[in-house]
Amino acid sequence: MADSPVIGITTTLNESDGFQRVNIEYIKRIAACGAIPILITPVPGGVQRNRELAHEVIGMVDGLLFTGGGDIHPKNYMNVTLRCIHEAMHPGEPYVGAEESVYGKPRKLSDTASDCVNCPVDDALRNIVDEVVPHQVTQVVDGRDVVIPSGASSIPCLDGLLAVNDERDGLELELARLAFDRRVPTLGVCRGMQVLNVALGGSLYRDLKVCGITDHDHMQEKPYTDALEPAAVVKGTRLAKILEGNEMGRINTIHHQGANLVAAPLVVNAWGEDGIIEGMEVEAGFMLEGWLDPHPFFMGVQWHPEYLGAHEPLFDALVAAASR
Repeated sequence: MADSPVIGITTTLNESDGFQRVNIEYIKRIAACGAIPILITPVPGGVQRNRELAHEVIGMVDGLLFTGGGDIHPKNYMNVTLRCIHEAMHPGEPYVGAEESVYGKPRKLSDTASDCVNCPVDDALRNIVDEVVPHQVTQVVDGRDVVIPSGASSIPCLDGLLAVNDERDGLELELARLAFDRRVPTLGVCRGMQVLNVALGGSLYRDLKVCGITDHDHMQEKPYTDALEPAAVVKGTRLAKILEGNEMGRINTIHHQGANLVAAPLVVNAWGEDGIIEGMEVEAGFMLEGWLDPHPFFMGVQWHPEYLGAHEPLFDALVAAASR
């Protein structure tokens, strides 16, 4: 390995202008920690081509930073949600759908609803997730105003999906699974945290307010350097040690989705005041078959630490793990 570790940073596609971008704050944080930032972008050719690309990329980096951006397509976690609903409504009756994640059964940790109160619990939801009709709308994605394709559907929680991109999903979900399996140090921010959770078998609320999970608006206005939202770190977690305390105080938030079922290898490390999951990390001591040691660093946060100087230790921790 080179003296300075290489950290791969994922990008967001701006559909209207036809370019891939990444917020400069991510690059500045990684460079300030002494690492070499490189951008990882999906390529034309469909989902499978990008899954293959992930296998080529994983050997080129010492660590990964999954950035914020548009929404993960619900088809990537819909069977997780439907399985959970089916098992609750029909105990002992086998679920006919996708196989359970190789990482194990996800966990319901929040006291909020088991899923969106606006969603049907039958095949109607599964059938409609591929029917997102694009139209142009200006939205804030990852802290920047961009013109993106959004969705319109007859199911409220699927109306308003932001910047859905199958090729990005294909690349990042596969890359996250590879990073976990191969013990590559990884940090996910906002969408990036959601990618880590979905990749390992978790699920999401497709819109926190529309789904009836919270009345609070998590789409903060600028400046994002203002930490306005109350949140608390879970005692004893790695995040608590990194931030040198068990009380985070306040964070910034720029998201409309959130984690629902938590993937089996992960635990929640931060909660919002309204019960929304604000962070997760690999469970201490979790071991996969073939590992000689636990994963060195696999963590996601729902807020945007790249704007907050007090949270720079998160990037220090990523680079330190990638340097070993």
